[in-house]
This record gives sequence, C-alpha cells and structure tokens, in this order.
Amino acid sequence: MKDAAETTSGSMVLRSMRIGEHALFVGLLAIGTVRAVGTSSSKPAIIFIAVALGLWYALGIRLAARHKTRGYGWLWLVILIVGWLVLLAMSAEFSWVAFALFFLVMHLLATPIAVAGVAVLTAAVVAAQVTAGSGSLVPQVMGPILGAMVAVGLTIVYRRLAHESEQRMQLVEQLITAQDDLIAVHDELAKTQREAGAVAERARIARDIHDTLAQGFSSIVLLSRAGLAGARDVMSLLSQIESTAVDNLDEARRVVHALTPAMLEQGSLPGALQRLTDRLTEQAGIATTLRIVGEVQAIPTAHEVALLRAAQSALANVRQHSRATHASLTLSYEDESVRLDVVDDGRGFDPATAATQPGRTGMGLRSMRERLAQLSGRLEVESSASEGTTVTATIPFMKGVR
Repeated sequence: MKDAAETTSGSMVLRSMRIGEHALFVGLLAIGTVRAVGTSSSKPAIIFIAVALGLWYALGIRLAARHKTRGYGWLWLVILIVGWLVLLAMSAEFSWVAFALFFLVMHLLATPIAVAGVAVLTAAVVAAQVTAGSGSLVPQVMGPILGAMVAVGLTIVYRRLAHESEQRMQLVEQLITAQDDLIAVHDELAKTQREAGAVAERARIARDIHDTLAQGFSSIVLLSRAGLAGARDVMSLLSQIESTAVDNLDEARRVVHALTPAMLEQGSLPGALQRLTDRLTEQAGIATTLRIVGEVQAIPTAHEVALLRAAQSALANVRQHSRATHASLTLSYEDESVRLDVVDDGRGFDPATAATQPGRTGMGLRSMRERLAQLSGRLEVESSASEGTTVTATIPFMKGVR
C-alpha cells in the first residue's frame, strides 16, 4: 500500500534523525574533550567529567529505548546540562556541544519552554566565548545564535515529520482494521448467501415434490385402492399405475436437475393442461374441461412452469378432497398478464383453516403462492361449504419475452 510505504519511509527518516542527534552529541563531546585537553591544565578533571557525561547520556538513551518513551526525563536533561556547563566553564572548547543540546532541549520540552532553554544555553555559550577572548566578537556572538536558530528550525521540521508519521500510522491501522472488517462482512455475506441459496433450493424441491411426485403417489394409491375394491378393470388400473409411475420417475429426475417439466417440453402450455384434464377424467372419473380465452401468446418458460404446477396442485386437491363431479380450467391470455382459473363443483372448504382440516396440510396453496410470488404473480382462492372452489393464478408478463 502506498500509505504504508510512505509511513515506513517517514519512520526511517525519523530514526535516522535520532541517530544523527546521538552521533552529533558524542562527536562534539569527543572533539571538545580532545581540544580542551590540549589547551587546559585540568586534563584529568576534564576527561573524567567528559567520560561521566558521555556515560550519563548513554544511560538516558538506554532507559528511553527500554521503556519506549519519547524523552529521557527532565532530571536527566538537567544533570546533562549542568555537567556540560561545568565543562564549558573549564574550557570554551565545549561550546559546540551546545548545538547537540539544542536538539535535546527542543525534543524533550514543550516548545515555549524549549525555546527559552535554547536561549539560555546560547547565552552561556556566548558568555564562554567572550570570556575566553579568542577571535572577533561578532563570530563569538553570531555563531551560537545562528546555531541555535538552525537547531530550532530543524527541530520544528522534525516534530512535523513525527506528527505526520504518527497520523499516517494511525491511518494505516484504521485502513487495516477496515479491511479486516470488510473481509469479515464479505465472508458473512457469502455465508448468508449460501444459506439463503440452500433454503431457496430446499423450498423449490419441496414445491416440486408436492406438485409432482406427491400427487403421482397419491394417484397410484387411489388407483391401487380402486383395484383392491374391485371397482374397475385390474389391467386398466395396472396400466394407469405403470404410466403414473413412469411419469413420476421422469419428474423425479427433472426435479433434482431443475429441468423443465416433460409436459411443457412435449408442447405448449395449453397442450400440457389438456393432458392434465384428460388424465384426471381417465383416472378419477371427474368430467374436466379446458377453455382457452384470447390468442395464445409466447410467455416466459418460468411463467408456464408456475401455471402448470398450479394446475397440477389445484386438480390434485379436486381429486383428493372436493368430491366434485366436474372441474373446468380456463387459461386466459390478456394484454399484460396470463390467468388460470380452476373451478370445481365439489363440497368446498374454508381457505383460512385449510391446513387444520382433516386430510389437508395447506402445502399446496402455500406452494402455489410462493411460486407465483417469485414471478410477481398472485393466487386467489374462493370457496365455501357445498358451493365448490375457484382457484385463480395470475402472472403479469411482457409480450415477446421468453
């Protein structure tokens, strides 16, 4: 990531600047010590104090690294400055060590206090230079002042870099957190979609099994009972049972693979409905008629499947529950919709309590409603005791769409 690369680059710059500060202090202290030893009579004392000051500085760095703090404490800084002032009083050669101290003061203290501290250190250097009396007065004054100004300017730049680096680190952390959250949400969404897909597939299979296999098995049961009761010719019943079983085996394969019903593959929707009515008349002895209203139009296959399944479920209810003697199907092609009406003259029922009535589960009506709802269609059921039942399935469609 670009931000991560920039943040890493900024951190390296800050680390290099810190190392530079340490090297500057050690280097200036060493140079001052060498020059002071060559010009002063207090050589042992200068060496001792300089070494002690260097060790004290190293101790502060070590403690800061161990505790991961930005600074080393004001007491450490005060002792460091006092030690330097002692060396400065012993030799003006330690004046340039003040340049490294400027950075430390600006780094460890708040800006107003740090600037005041730099001014005090600058004044001490100027006083030491003037007291030593070596060289021109202008360089003795302007040199420390310019050095202090450079140190303050560089420290301000350093602080700005540090602030920007910290902000970018926080931004990178937020981006990483947001990315992790997004991945988690994506995984959860994918899981939810898989679960929803599984639920939808189970619902599809349940509807198809109810409208095909369950109805076929019911037909086989009814035909078998008729044969056992001796009400009809055995050979004819066996032929019908075989035909129904063969059709059910084919439907089972089509349900598993979500294929188009065989009745629709063999012809149009009106033809499939005609075969349904003929089968009901043949197997149950219920007079069934089919009427087509309007000009037959090409409608989407999904619409044809939904209407065929609705007809299968409605006629199965007529056969099993209505005790009807006649049923009629009306397929109406309208301008913006197609409608199927299934009407019987049976004993009727209360649609509100269909699932609680003996021998009924309500699965058929629920299945029809769910299937039609997927196509923005609707199901209407009108029925009452001894007055038959009317089931109407309506699906809107656009002309010319398959």
